[in-house]
Amino acid sequence: MNELKITLLGPSAVGKTSLLTSMYEQFKRISFQANLQLIPEAESHAILKKRLKELKSLTETFKVQPGAGIPGSSEVRSFIFDLAEQDKKPFLRLNFYDYPGGYISDKASPNERKFVRELMNDAAAVVIAIDTPALMMSKGKFNEYVNKPKQITAMFKEAYQDIREPRLVIFAPVKCEMEMIKGERAAKQLLERIKKEYADLLNFLSSPPLNSQVAIAITPVQTLGCVICTTIEEPRNNYLPTFGFRKISRDAEYNPVDNDQPLRYLLRFLLKMHHEGRTPKFLQAVVSWIGLDAHIKNALTQFSRGCKNTAGFVVLQGRDLL
Repeated sequence: MNELKITLLGPSAVGKTSLLTSMYEQFKRISFQANLQLIPEAESHAILKKRLKELKSLTETFKVQPGAGIPGSSEVRSFIFDLAEQDKKPFLRLNFYDYPGGYISDKASPNERKFVRELMNDAAAVVIAIDTPALMMSKGKFNEYVNKPKQITAMFKEAYQDIREPRLVIFAPVKCEMEMIKGERAAKQLLERIKKEYADLLNFLSSPPLNSQVAIAITPVQTLGCVICTTIEEPRNNYLPTFGFRKISRDAEYNPVDNDQPLRYLLRFLLKMHHEGRTPKFLQAVVSWIGLDAHIKNALTQFSRGCKNTAGFVVLQGRDLL
């Protein structure tokens, strides 16, 4: 069975594991549309189940400072899922790597940074989790301190300098409930801010030969769906602000929105990669014609139809790879 690696990229406590938890939860809702099931390995399922319980138990109001709140993981973890048709044997394994956010910090050791670079190089896709409050509030004054776009860009420039096979890069702004609730204008502002703050990275990925090898998508995620970020307390000595959140109503419950989108784009890319890589190019049409790949082709079609491309969702590059 083919295995494809995906790296979750982002600083400590930005919400990488929470994003993965919500993505898995959303798959339960959308899987029937393409007759697919995502089967987690036992240890992965236990970790995600625990994180889901934590996300569902948040209080009506709470504050989060990067590095606080729900603790980030302190070790490299691999989340393994097998992709299969309903009630059939898996045909593809997805291996998500979530590393400690400190591995890309200023205090990271050379070996830790090397580990992440190699992980990025080996992965078919990289999902960049972006803390939206840090990106948008106070005109992005603390974005560099929280989301570390310069450090992330530097790692891409090292990891992707010799890329020869297709890759997918997803920018996933999390905790973006406030922007998405406000509507189209605020969603567009979020999109433009990402383009501005990550301009160096986007310019690098759009330069030859990467512009023909790397697909880039932006998929905003309302991680909890029931809370909005309403306040920011500027730091006194460590450059890391504290964000205040509140539920949209007293009885609002965990209800993530659009958490399926990164997964839809990911599967759209991975299934196409799997479909085109399992047989020589000149045999693909024949294989599809006689029906041996009908299940993969059908799944790809169904997920492609579900990918959003308006209101903050956009493919910036590589439509032919998706």
